[in-house]
This record gives sequence, structure tokens and C-alpha cells, in this order.
Amino acid sequence: MILKTILDMDSNMIKTVRNCLWVASLATVGLIVSGCGDNSANKQSSADAPLPSVVVSTVSSLSISPTRRFIGRTEAVEDVQIKARVSGYLLSMDFVEGQNVKQGDVLFEIDPKPYQAEVSRLSAEVNRQQASLTNAKRNYRRGNELIEKGFISAMEMDDLTSKRDQAKAALQSSEAALEAAKLNLSYTKILAPISGRIGRKSLSIGDLVSPESGVLVTIVTVDPMYVTFDISEKLVATASGQKNSLSEATKALPIPSIELPNGEMYDQQGQFDFVDNRVDPATGTVKVRAVFPNDKGMLIPGQYVTAVVSASEVMDAILIPQAAVSEDQQGHFVMVIDDQDTVQVRRVEMGDRVEVNWVVDNGLTVGERLIVEGLQKVRTGQKVNPVEQTVKAFDETNSKLP
Repeated sequence: MILKTILDMDSNMIKTVRNCLWVASLATVGLIVSGCGDNSANKQSSADAPLPSVVVSTVSSLSISPTRRFIGRTEAVEDVQIKARVSGYLLSMDFVEGQNVKQGDVLFEIDPKPYQAEVSRLSAEVNRQQASLTNAKRNYRRGNELIEKGFISAMEMDDLTSKRDQAKAALQSSEAALEAAKLNLSYTKILAPISGRIGRKSLSIGDLVSPESGVLVTIVTVDPMYVTFDISEKLVATASGQKNSLSEATKALPIPSIELPNGEMYDQQGQFDFVDNRVDPATGTVKVRAVFPNDKGMLIPGQYVTAVVSASEVMDAILIPQAAVSEDQQGHFVMVIDDQDTVQVRRVEMGDRVEVNWVVDNGLTVGERLIVEGLQKVRTGQKVNPVEQTVKAFDETNSKLP
């Protein structure tokens, strides 16, 4: 009886397990079917998704007169630091800071009394030495007369000669000391060595100054004015051409203009007068200098300006927006689309910047479609929906600067 009960229980448990397995199998099949249905739906949804739209521009060649821009700095043709050459107390400062001065104007005056006293003392010393020399010469002449008559010995005559020569040397020494004293006296008036604009003074009346006091004030010339900046070695090489010397190449460089810090163009053009004798290997540039008239005083030494160099020749070039160019460790590249509207990468070599555009030296051909907007939405090999952009010639590249 007990055995039968146990067997009946095992039979019921087996049925229960079979039922559970059957239900689980149905659930699993349902999930698989459901998953397959979702995958098909996703594929269908992906196929139906719209292609990303990008703005493209057809690459073309334009005739341009390239305008190159470089950051430069103004420099005075002459920049003189005024220092004291003698020691003493400042009695006066005869200038207004920031104003123009002329060569020879008195700028400072140091108390001259000690130096005037030294001049007076040495003047008296010169007079005394002159009297001594006169007496020595008189004795020498007398000695010559006496030695001929045998009244004095040769030794005595030698002594008279020595005294005459010593008196002459003493007079020369006193005269030299007097000249030095007069020179020091003249240094008590500090004069402007050049004409130009004077800067800010560093001392006040009553201060004790000396040659160790440093710079009292500076004077800079303002007309003309230098502008120094770096240009590409390629531009220098192009200007050099078949020239026989660097000076001829300097003259062959395009006429420069400058843009002021406020964005306005300076109303006078300059002229290159210096090209350095070496190329900076780190930047591939050469330091050059141009000289500009500055009769109105608008340029101030130390200003940062933009040097604008417009090439005289007209050239055909591929010009693309700078925004279309990307850069990685391998260099510059752009995105183009082929006939199947598929994105491709083009490695390019860039030339000069022309305003907001960039000259492409190599890597692009006329007729290719360049992605100019929407780069962040696409990747290589992806199909896109191209939207053509009407490209207008860049008028500023052909304009003549004042």
C-alpha cells in the first residue's frame, strides 16, 4: 500500500515536470519568434532611414592674385636710450613726456658747480705749467750760450734740457686734464642726440644721478617706421627667381601694406628693405622688414599689425573654404563624394591662405564634389544626400589694396 502511494506520487511529479518543460519550450519559441520579428523590423527601419544631408561644392579653378597676411610688429628706425655721463643732482628736466624733441634740445641739466670749479682749478694749473715751461725754456737757451763758452758742464746742460722737457710734458698733461674737465662740464647738460618722440622719464628733479643710474628716458624716431614679420620661404624663393643678389630679390618682393589694430588699412604703402640671411627650420619662414612713411605719427613702436602682401601676378588655383579642411597626424585632408554619393577621403597639400579660403596645391581635381558642411555627420564609405552649394568667386582675392 505504501509502495503504491509512492509510485503514484512519482507519476504525478513526472507529469508536472513534463508540463513545465512544455510551457517553457513554448515561451522560448515565442521569444525567438519575437526577436526575429524585431530584427527584421530594425533592418526595415534602417533601410527606410533618410540619408544624412551634406552641403557640397564642385571644385573649380579660379584666377586669383593671392593676398597673404602676416602678423608683424612696428619698430623705430632709431631707438636711443638717454643716460647720464657724469654724477650729480638733477636741476631741471626741459621736456614734456610724449612730445617731439629736436636734435640738440636740452633734456636734463645736472648741477654744474663742482665741474665748473674743476675747470677753474685746472685752468690755473695750466697757467702755472705754462709759466714753468717758459722759465725752463729760458734757462735752456742760457745754458746753450754758457756751455759754448765753457762756463757750465755737459751734465749741467743735460739737467737744463731735462727740466725743459719735463715742463713741456707737465703742461700737456694739465691741458689734457682741463679738456676732460670741460667735457665733463658739458655733460651736465644732457642733449637730445636725435629728433624724435620722447618717452616717460624715470627720475625727478633733485634726484642724484650717475652713469650707473640706468636709462633716464628714451627717444624714438617715428618717421619712417619699420614693420618686421616672417614670410614663407616659398614667397622669397618666388621673388628671388633669377635675381643675382638678395638685395635685388628684396626689391622684387610685392609691395606691402598693413592693417592697423582697429581693423583699418593704413593709408600708405611700404617697401621691403631687408630679408634675413637664414630660414627658420622650425617654421620654414624668413624674417623680413618693410619701411613705411609715418608723417602723421599713426604708427607707434611696438604695435602689433597685420602685414598684407598682395602678389603682383595672377594665377589659376583651386580655392576651398578653410572650414572644409581637417587635419590629423598624417596631415590635411578633405571629404569628397563620388558618383554613387559615397563619402571618400582626399589627402591634400595646402598652399597660401586667402582670406577665409585656402589654396590647394595638390590632392584635389577640378570637378570633384567637396563636402563643405556636415562633416561631423558622415564617415568614409557612407552614402549621403548631397545638397549643391552655389559657389561665387571670392572678389577680395582680386581686389587691389590701397
